[in-house]
Amino acid sequence: MNSPQSNKVLLLHGWGGNSQSVWAANGWYEALEASGFAPLPVDLPGHSVASASHDALDYADLAAYVLDELGESGPVSAIGYSLGSKVLLELAIRRPEMFKRLVIGGLGANAFAPERAGELVARCLIDGPTEDTSPAVRALAQYGIAAGNDPLAIAAVLRRPPNPVLSEERVLAVSCPVLLVSGDADLIATPVPPLAEVLPDSKVVMLEGVDHLSLPAARGFQDAALTFLSSRSEL
Repeated sequence: MNSPQSNKVLLLHGWGGNSQSVWAANGWYEALEASGFAPLPVDLPGHSVASASHDALDYADLAAYVLDELGESGPVSAIGYSLGSKVLLELAIRRPEMFKRLVIGGLGANAFAPERAGELVARCLIDGPTEDTSPAVRALAQYGIAAGNDPLAIAAVLRRPPNPVLSEERVLAVSCPVLLVSGDADLIATPVPPLAEVLPDSKVVMLEGVDHLSLPAARGFQDAALTFLSSRSEL
């Protein structure tokens, strides 16, 4: 029988969300518990309703912050979404012994690319939208505010020194099985194969009609993650 420690599942949300808006609000805690897992949510720095720094330099190493929050928890499985997925890969590179399986949501070729809209969204959060602000930037800014985050804090996260910085060579160090889940309407994460092809042990699930922001609410994401985490076989 697995111990409670071995059944822990680390949950890392993406930029502009938090554990409540991404995981709790979409039924992830109940689904994990019903499958025998213990959810271990961690809010990325600068997120959640708690007060947070407005200094971008305080977000220079997101992975180190998560490691500090985890303490001695491990080995664990983990589920990430968007920026949380990037942080999970960075953690699995630094601490491969810490992870049994990873579910990486909303991440593909964008794992190796700069965050293109970051400065535009940060300006929108700080100064408000203008007539020239694109609908996509407005939507991302509103997403972060609607989750209950401090707009200036999540703007500072966008302006942080670039991190995690992933490369094909570094990602080769991820040794545990990885499931990549994205929607086929996700213009941020697609294409997914450039990431899948450099992970030593990976599988891809694409969800029809699902875009980036709607992925955490997609039942297919939850079902695929639970099936993968419950499997004891290699991919």
